Amino acid sequence: MIKVLFEKNYILIKGHASNDLYKKDIVCSAVSTLTQFVANVLSKEKLASFKISEGYLKIDLLEKNDFSNKLVKYLIETIKGIEKNYPDYVKVEVK
Repeated sequence: MIKVLFEKNYILIKGHASNDLYKKDIVCSAVSTLTQFVANVLSKEKLASFKISEGYLKIDLLEKNDFSNKLVKYLIETIKGIEKNYPDYVKVEVK
């Protein structure tokens, strides 16, 4: 299962969906693509730093502004949509 935790100053993504074979798992692919895109955009804008490894991504939010707030808000909404469609594979927690 993929667990996504949205905290005040960071976003933590851990695990694998195990919905299909390795490299064929659409749930893992969707969550990975979305979260890595947001991590890269925020990093390039100098609003976040991130650490990534197999089954792990942590995005440390360094600075908040309207752009970063909207991007994180849309990420939450999108990941929650994936969770709604694949509740056995994705768990989202917003604190």
